[in-house]
Amino acid sequence: MAKGPFLDDVAKLHHRDRTRRAVELGRAAHGGDLSAQATIAELLASPSPYERLLGLHTAFATRDGAVVVGALSDPSRTVRRKAAKMLALTRDPDVARGLGAIVGTRALRRTIAHLVRKGRLGPVDTFLHDATQAGAEPALVDLVPFASAELVAKRLPLLDQRGGDTAWTRLAARHSALVAAWFDDALRGKEAVDPRLRYRMASRLERLARLSPDAAIPLVSRLFALGEEPSVVAGTLRELVRYRPREAFDLLRARHESARPMHPPGAFGVVSFGKVARRLGAERLAYLVRHAPSTLPDQKRGPRWFLKLADDDRKAVLGAFLTGGRGGWGGFLFRYVATTSPEESAVRERAFERFRVAAQASDGTIGLPVLAALPRDLREREARRHLTEVKVLASDPQRRLPYAGLLTFAEASTVLAPFLGHPEGEERARALGILLATLDHDTTAMPAALAALKARKFEQDPVRRAAFEALGRVALGRFSAEHLPDLGVAIGDALDAADLSAQTAAAIERLVVRLFRLDGDFGARTLARLFAVRGAVSTWGLGATLTEPEATALSPAIEKLVAAWSTKERAYAIVSLAVSLEGRLVAVPPLLEALERLARDLPFVGVAASALDLLERRDRPRFRALATELVTTDRSFLLLPSVAKHIATHRQDLLDLALADAPTEGRFATGRTHLVVDLERGAATWTEAQNARYAEALTRLLDDPERDVPTLRFALDRLVVLPFASADAAIRFASDPRPPVREMAIRGLPWLDGREAVSALVEALGDDRARWAIYALRKAFSEMGRPDVLATLRATPTKKVTVAKEVVRLLGELGGHDALEALVALDRPDTHRDVRIALLRALWDHLEEGPVWAIFERAAADPDWVVAGKLADVPLGRLSDVAEVKVTRLLASVLARPEPEARLELLRRAAGLPLRDGDRTLFGRLLAHLGTKDEVEATFALNAVIARMSPQEIDAVVSAIAALLPRRRRLQTLANALAQRLGPYTSSTIRAVASGVLEHLRGDAHALPLYVTLGARLWDWDDLAKAIVDLAARDLLYFEVMEAALAAVRGSVHASLLDDRLGKHADPRVRRLGLAALVAASAPKDGWSAARRARLDTYRADPSPMVAGPAHFVIPP
Repeated sequence: MAKGPFLDDVAKLHHRDRTRRAVELGRAAHGGDLSAQATIAELLASPSPYERLLGLHTAFATRDGAVVVGALSDPSRTVRRKAAKMLALTRDPDVARGLGAIVGTRALRRTIAHLVRKGRLGPVDTFLHDATQAGAEPALVDLVPFASAELVAKRLPLLDQRGGDTAWTRLAARHSALVAAWFDDALRGKEAVDPRLRYRMASRLERLARLSPDAAIPLVSRLFALGEEPSVVAGTLRELVRYRPREAFDLLRARHESARPMHPPGAFGVVSFGKVARRLGAERLAYLVRHAPSTLPDQKRGPRWFLKLADDDRKAVLGAFLTGGRGGWGGFLFRYVATTSPEESAVRERAFERFRVAAQASDGTIGLPVLAALPRDLREREARRHLTEVKVLASDPQRRLPYAGLLTFAEASTVLAPFLGHPEGEERARALGILLATLDHDTTAMPAALAALKARKFEQDPVRRAAFEALGRVALGRFSAEHLPDLGVAIGDALDAADLSAQTAAAIERLVVRLFRLDGDFGARTLARLFAVRGAVSTWGLGATLTEPEATALSPAIEKLVAAWSTKERAYAIVSLAVSLEGRLVAVPPLLEALERLARDLPFVGVAASALDLLERRDRPRFRALATELVTTDRSFLLLPSVAKHIATHRQDLLDLALADAPTEGRFATGRTHLVVDLERGAATWTEAQNARYAEALTRLLDDPERDVPTLRFALDRLVVLPFASADAAIRFASDPRPPVREMAIRGLPWLDGREAVSALVEALGDDRARWAIYALRKAFSEMGRPDVLATLRATPTKKVTVAKEVVRLLGELGGHDALEALVALDRPDTHRDVRIALLRALWDHLEEGPVWAIFERAAADPDWVVAGKLADVPLGRLSDVAEVKVTRLLASVLARPEPEARLELLRRAAGLPLRDGDRTLFGRLLAHLGTKDEVEATFALNAVIARMSPQEIDAVVSAIAALLPRRRRLQTLANALAQRLGPYTSSTIRAVASGVLEHLRGDAHALPLYVTLGARLWDWDDLAKAIVDLAARDLLYFEVMEAALAAVRGSVHASLLDDRLGKHADPRVRRLGLAALVAASAPKDGWSAARRARLDTYRADPSPMVAGPAHFVIPP
């Protein structure tokens, strides 16, 4: 078969059938058909990308690797992308040749990823092995993680020296166990985590824990041993809790117990064990209850994990809670505490008294959710106490009355009676909502509640709304089939009311949908009546709350309702109902049929478009058949987006209807205008003739001088993505006299399928279009080979600064020695500052090259501090050992510049710079910078010093800070900054620095407030008490020291122990601190027990007014 007849034959088919015919042609050629072979040769040699694409499709059958590899360099983007996907079908040598053909283009990564997904690791390994020998380009090094584990293991040293952030992210995703082992080996034997390793691990540990939890566990353990804080690896720990909960618990427990005491939950605060509690075991669960209870869900969510435990685990949890529970956590557990003997009842009562005191806020109240979780007797006891005994609530009914909702329905009715009969509807609504909330606890009160609701038949709508909203919050288990008739009466009364609001109707809808599971027939009848009364849906998303059987049960009622609405011109109501039920639309065939009828019959474009959109999303076979039928009988249906998309992407054989050169006439068009259909997608699946016809229609729009800008934008956006249309049609608009058209055309040219746009864009660089053209060239260059890109860039005029900057950036991204030579040539004294800054950025990927460092050194000494300051932005994730030394010295020289603006940005980032600083050049500069004139710079410098120092440098850091003691302002700045770095999990190195500084401060009587403030962040309660007693003995507890000591005492974890130690001291100042410790120990979550109240009385009787005076104004709840 000759090419002409073949093209004529396939032109009548849609895309899938055309592709099948091309494959059949290839199969015939593979079988020896000379005519078929000649046809394929003609197609592949054609200047038309459409015909070359058809020729390429024949390789699906012929498996001709040469054809596929050749197509990878085709001028057409469409052909190249298809070839890249087909490369996986060829032999290994062809794959390797194909990858070599696209080196330097953006398609290389995409193609390798596709090959790996198709299981073609062999040729990928071969290519990457050869491509990453000595002197490999950074972009190729970053592709190594796509290789097999064997090759990656061999190339890990290369990745360590030359791999960028992208490479390490890919490694963590594809070879997680290998990377975790590499990190673990790098940490072995270290005294601290070096900055470069921390930088690489920081954003990848979480993924390692998810993909290889067993390999991540020893890695996290080693990090903890080196002093890392739990918050630093919080995401990693959460993943480990999910996959290895016991091991994660053991890691956190060891870290928790190795740290200075702190308030619960300590190290455990970064995770939650609720979903994995059943996998922990009794001993671990008991430990959590005693030391980190907040890691286990409480209140309503508590039973979810507790009831899943084994019997022994439950006993362990209850035992730990009753004897060692903390704060106001765990009230729900009282439901499961046995009270079959007096001894058990006494234990329960003691535990509840401890719980009740600890759960109280400072005003004596306990939150409603806390009380709601209690068993009935304790809940009602506490509810009555709040209603009658808590003084702060006596004059605040807004806060007091909700506690009535914790009583039985009958008792709450009595308490709320004055408000249920209140003349203000707002008060009645609030009281009725509280009363119905008792149904959550009073399982037998539903008949009485429904009777009370029916008795309010003529109530105002806001009151009914509050009632139905409250019923909607009641647990579904409180309803039974026998309650539904009374509920139906109450709903009917609401629907009969003239003042029924949309909000009340929505509350009823939500309630009825929940009751579907109890009685589908009741739900269907009630919901249908509600829709009929309201004439529309009041709640969106009903389908998301219905199961498929429930939606099916609703179907008969919907059928009747839709039939009634269809005869009353209620099209929009039908559409809104379908939108609300969209999640279960397939289970309601009458609604699908109604949507189909709307699309067929109604003359409203909005209704038809909405109906067809819903059908496309939820019943695609029905939509496709309907759309095809509608468009063949009425071309105006092509104006609907869903129909146009269907024809453009699936029924190219009908596309001529959309491309007809005639006015559109039909239901949605009058025929007086020639309309251009919006065919946004699928142009690559059309024939060449169809592309050309659509291009002609779009060109006519663009040639109209009266067209508005949005229409012109639409036309240009569609024109530039037509792969088989002539590029000339779009290129000529790049010189259009209309400024908007000219700009939009320039910005759109890179989307042309071929490479014709490059010459037009280069030409535009010479005039006022340059500022758009240079950015447009970036995309065009990404799909071209390096030699072509480099030749184009060298020929580009760079008189305009904007153009010159972008040329420099593109040369930097291009890579290679030839591009580097072009960049080095731009380093001239007369080069514009912005271009020089762009040059520094462009050299980032060439840090291993000698000429680069000369440029950087000149920049560091440049009189213009802006240029020098930009060196701080050098990316440090891809450095060899040699380059790292050079970068470190370079940055140290920037810190030595006199301009603060050049130093500040670098100082802000210095703590986290991934530089190991082997010769300590940068560290030495930072340490010296502690004495700089500016306080802000000194703070940044100290943070960097603390983050980067090694254990051997502790004395040097302490000495540097001690030397600044005479500079009081600087001393205060550094002491405060150091205090911020101290916490329970601070590394031993930082603690040692703080201890050294404290020794110097202790001997300075004028600096004792700083001494106490800093020490409070480091000492435990015993050390703090000794320091206070020591200062008292030296008579140095002057006012500012007392202020600092009070703050330290209030923040102590073991305030009660401080109270015992300080409260009996002979010095009244020390006893005053003991009083502060008592108040801190009695804060909410611990509370004012009887013993603490007695202790307060002792302080009130103190002979010193310094102690007794403040004690008299400590008022427990």
